[in-house]
Amino acid sequence: MSKALTEFKRFLSKELGSMSQFEKKLSGLILKNFEEISAVGTAKGQRGKLVAKLIQNAGDGAAEDFDLGEEGTGHVAGTVSRLSQITVGNFRGFSDNHSFSLIKKFTFAYGPNGTGKSSLCEAFEYCLLGSIHEADNKRIDVASYIRNSITGLSDRPVLKGIGADGKEVDVEADPTAYEFCFIEKNRIDGFARVAANTTSAQQTRLASLFGLDEFNGFATQFNDNFENYLDCVGQKIKLLKDKEKQTAGHKQILELLPAKEKEVIERTEVLLKKYDQIKTLVDLKVHISGAGETEGILAKTNSDIAKRATLRTVADPGVDLIVLGGQKLSELLKERTTAKQFLAGYKDQLSLRDLYVAIIANKVRYADNCPACESPIHIGGALAVPVDPYANAENKVKQFDEAMKKEARIAKIKEELDAGWVSLNGRIERLPDLAKAVSFPDEQKIGALYEAAGKVTDAKSLEEFVIFLTSQAALLRALKETVVAFNSSIEQSKAEIKALQSRALLLTKDLEEIAAISASAKSVADSKDTATKAIAKFNEENAALIKEAEAEKPIVERNMKYLSAYGRFREKLLAYNACLPLALAANLNEKTMEFYNAINKHDHYSDWLVGLSLPTATGKKIEIEFEKGKKLDALQVLSEGHIRCLGLAILLAKIVRDDLPFLIFDDVVNSIDDEHRTGIIEIVLGNEEISRRQLIITTHGEDFVKRLENFVSKKDHPNLVNRIDFLVPTEPKKILVKLDSPRSYLVVAQRQFDEGRIRDSIGQVRRSFEEILNRLWKKIAAKGHNVQLKLGLRAPGAGPDLMALANGLHEYLSKKEVQVFQEVLPLLGQMLGREKTHAEEWNYLNKGTHEEDRETEFDAVLVKEMLALVEQMEEVIAKGGATQAKAMSTLAA
Repeated sequence: MSKALTEFKRFLSKELGSMSQFEKKLSGLILKNFEEISAVGTAKGQRGKLVAKLIQNAGDGAAEDFDLGEEGTGHVAGTVSRLSQITVGNFRGFSDNHSFSLIKKFTFAYGPNGTGKSSLCEAFEYCLLGSIHEADNKRIDVASYIRNSITGLSDRPVLKGIGADGKEVDVEADPTAYEFCFIEKNRIDGFARVAANTTSAQQTRLASLFGLDEFNGFATQFNDNFENYLDCVGQKIKLLKDKEKQTAGHKQILELLPAKEKEVIERTEVLLKKYDQIKTLVDLKVHISGAGETEGILAKTNSDIAKRATLRTVADPGVDLIVLGGQKLSELLKERTTAKQFLAGYKDQLSLRDLYVAIIANKVRYADNCPACESPIHIGGALAVPVDPYANAENKVKQFDEAMKKEARIAKIKEELDAGWVSLNGRIERLPDLAKAVSFPDEQKIGALYEAAGKVTDAKSLEEFVIFLTSQAALLRALKETVVAFNSSIEQSKAEIKALQSRALLLTKDLEEIAAISASAKSVADSKDTATKAIAKFNEENAALIKEAEAEKPIVERNMKYLSAYGRFREKLLAYNACLPLALAANLNEKTMEFYNAINKHDHYSDWLVGLSLPTATGKKIEIEFEKGKKLDALQVLSEGHIRCLGLAILLAKIVRDDLPFLIFDDVVNSIDDEHRTGIIEIVLGNEEISRRQLIITTHGEDFVKRLENFVSKKDHPNLVNRIDFLVPTEPKKILVKLDSPRSYLVVAQRQFDEGRIRDSIGQVRRSFEEILNRLWKKIAAKGHNVQLKLGLRAPGAGPDLMALANGLHEYLSKKEVQVFQEVLPLLGQMLGREKTHAEEWNYLNKGTHEEDRETEFDAVLVKEMLALVEQMEEVIAKGGATQAKAMSTLAA
């Protein structure tokens, strides 16, 4: 079972309770066809098309109940305390059976690339997890993947372990328990090499680190827009709908007809409510417009309007003015008569007026004398003549002027009489027609008045007519009253006409409404008939297609439910996938920072962290904090080498938190740069929380495996370290293995001494001594000492020789202020030969290393003492560091 499938089952187990019926059906289909589905992605809609095909093939038979099985049937974490043995044959590169003992605490497997290390690690992976990550990534069936290319056979490796009762048991695959027992190069590489540094990319890094990249790929490769791949319309339904476009107008008409029919009924009811006793539009039409000899109310109304329309108001020619005009003419006649009578007394004297004017004109010339006789008029102030001629003339002139005015007035009166008569006569001429128009009862009298006016030819006849006219004032007033009454009746008729016209207009509109309603009713009936016949014809012609489309509806309905279920399923899966690495990284901050700093302990202190926070929710990033600094995005500021160290630290922290019993390091050192390998060795073998577990470490680094072994003391090495060496094959496609070939200098030196190879043993002692001195130097510095040694160099570019280093450390430890590693001081002095005149030990270290012909053999006793001396130094140095001493005591237990 692949890791992705295992994780998918965990997802289903977690979400099953909240899934709908069709989500469960869909999940069951995906689970049943997991390998096929996970092999394709979103490109060209491959996965969407495949899932849609599976739904189509399953039809209604897709089960909503499915068996998730057990996540693992072997021993759960904690019941297998350590692995004891693995047997491999006909598996990947192994064509022969090989049995590897794992009973010791540490198993170091070394071999160049291509010699079989990966096959061994994949055997562990297959036994513990039931899947192989590389096979899953390459989409290769695991049975085909593990088959040996030479034999063509494939056998399942057999892995045994020690149970809680101390007895050996078969270890069976359990991904839940053993997933994080592996620390692989690929995981750390994946964590370091994700190109982007977005929030989603950081989660992808964590997923890769935790071995979830395959599941991450599976979870994120479900196409969106699933409706593009699943038929949620129906081919027959779509074809029918396309054809139904031909009848769409008819169907729309039928859909709208009820509303139109209702409208016709409502309009009819509204119209009939205006007419009592009439029940139908036909009756109403007869009532309004008539039929045959029956006259309708509209015709009657129009007749009444016509009758009243012939009547017109009459214009008053000025009856009142005629009366007033007669009175005025009468007054003028009277005034003329009086004036004529006044003039009659002056008729004979008017010729004297000029004489009197001449007298007045000569008054100045003649002064007080009479202009006629020149006699004085006054004598002594008294009038001398009977009449004053001047005063008399002036008085006479005044009287004559008044007569003259009367004469002028008479002329004016004549003009006014002429004008007044013309106006009056004009009005009188209109009286007969007026009297006739208003049907005046005394029409004849008006005619007589008119005829009398026609007889006026001179002043006398005018005066007679005026007297007659004045006597007819009552007649004229009666005419005036008749005219007013007549016009009033005409105005009333106009109002009646307007009312009749309004009624006629309403009746006309009602007739138009009857016509409109009737037309609408006919249109509705015709449309209904036409549409019904068209649809019936369509249904008859497409009966088979309609039947097929109807049968397709349940399928489309089901697919719609699957579409909805797909969206919810995808959303839940993506949410689960996004949170999964965050959940695995929970509560690892403190340990991760501790292990990161331990791996980087030999870097500058400014690179050490004082704070670290792994993401706890989607959208968060890995944050770190340096001393006196602010929080930073770790994956943005750290180098790739430090990111790899961070990835390893996270995995180690998870191993400690989960308290896993054993760890398998698959060539991890190849992912870490050289300057951090010392830190890795120290934390893996020197940290009590890590080293107390069983460790299986594979590497192609020869120097790295040598340093691992030399970190374990010679005393503990036989009980703790198991060595597996993969050799370069002498035959193609053949794995060669050599067991128990240690690289620990002191262990090899002891073996060589026991085998009588003294010179070779001395060479290993020298190498061990060099390694121990370098370790001592680092440990002194780790105690807070600034160890600055004065070392001589033999040549430019050469390193300090062993003697210079040993003497430098001896002198430093001999200082009074230095109190650490004092137990090493006498041992170091003995190796330097400080107590002898001739330092034979140092001579042996040089002679045993360099090839030369010797006349005498090496003293085996002295070599044995040197071997024991270096071994003692190793133990003392180990005990000098509290962490190391505690770790080694745990290992030896």
